[in-house]
Amino acid sequence: MAGTPGGCLEAGAEEQELDTRNQQRAFALAGKVSALRGLALDIENEAYEHNRLLDGVGNDFSGSEGLMSGSITRVKNLLSSSRQNRKVMCYMAGFVVVFLFLFWYLISKAFSST
Repeated sequence: MAGTPGGCLEAGAEEQELDTRNQQRAFALAGKVSALRGLALDIENEAYEHNRLLDGVGNDFSGSEGLMSGSITRVKNLLSSSRQNRKVMCYMAGFVVVFLFLFWYLISKAFSST
C-alpha cells in the first residue's frame, strides 16, 4: 500500500540516505579538488622559479661570451703585432709551462712525503 504512512516514512528515509551519501561524496570530491589545486599551484611556482633560474643562466652566459670574445680579440691583436711581441709571448708561455711543472712537482712531493 503506497498510500499508507509507513510508505512515506520509508521513502523519506531513502531520500535521507541518498542525500547523506551525496554529501559524503561531495565532501570527498571537494577534498580531491583542493588537493589538485594545491598541486597546480606548486607546479606553477616551480615553473616560475625554473624560468627565473634559466633567465639568470642565460644572462651569465651572455656576459661570459662578451668576456671571452674580448679576450680572444686581445690575443689576436697581440699575435698579429710586431715580431718583438711574439718573442715576449713565447717567453711568457715558456715561463708558464715551467712554473706549472715546478708547481706540480712540489705538490706531488708534498703529498708523497705525508
